[in-house]
Amino acid sequence: MNNKVNGVEDPSVNHMEMDKSGPPASNEDSPIDYSILLMPFRRRSTTDLQEAWPVLESSLEEYGISCELDMDQFFITFTTTRAKDPYAILNSRYLIRLLAAEVPPRQALKVMYGMPCYLIYTGYHLGGLCSKFGIKTDKYVSRKKLLMTLPIQELEKLTGCSIYLRPNNDMVAAMGPIKGLKLVRSIVEDCIVHNMPPAHRVKRLANYVQAIKGVEALRL
Repeated sequence: MNNKVNGVEDPSVNHMEMDKSGPPASNEDSPIDYSILLMPFRRRSTTDLQEAWPVLESSLEEYGISCELDMDQFFITFTTTRAKDPYAILNSRYLIRLLAAEVPPRQALKVMYGMPCYLIYTGYHLGGLCSKFGIKTDKYVSRKKLLMTLPIQELEKLTGCSIYLRPNNDMVAAMGPIKGLKLVRSIVEDCIVHNMPPAHRVKRLANYVQAIKGVEALRL
């Protein structure tokens, strides 16, 4: 099965269960014909999710995907039996993780309409940076604090991406153009893996962009 959405490699599933049992696929090109996705969400996200839920339900219904908000167990569930768009369920994987990562629902929904996103796992999840590079817990704690000094607004202007970094999440979510997403991922990885201050990287990037603008102005 192809795990790329809009050209972006699908990262490993984090606390998400998938049940692909059910009726056999009728379309050989369809990556998933039947699936159930479940993802926990934080209690503090309840109000935002409740307010945006009618819009989410309506939008997902267009793709043959039903969604449920469990306020007792704090779980989001997406279910599809025959998605109208065969790759919609792959986009919905990103959507459900973005919602669980406290990305504003209306912003997260843009992934269903083709906006690329990166989910950069920094901790010890399967595929996370700490797991991948063998980073010890004490180093990760200090580097995560360093990552929280990332000048998000400045980096968003430089990359054209929306960036979501929460102190309680071992993940950085970013949405926007692919080139910008790659820059965001590079800065996050350099901080967690190489202990490089993100503010310094962003300043270098800003200087580079300014220099390029200067060269272009001279050409004019």
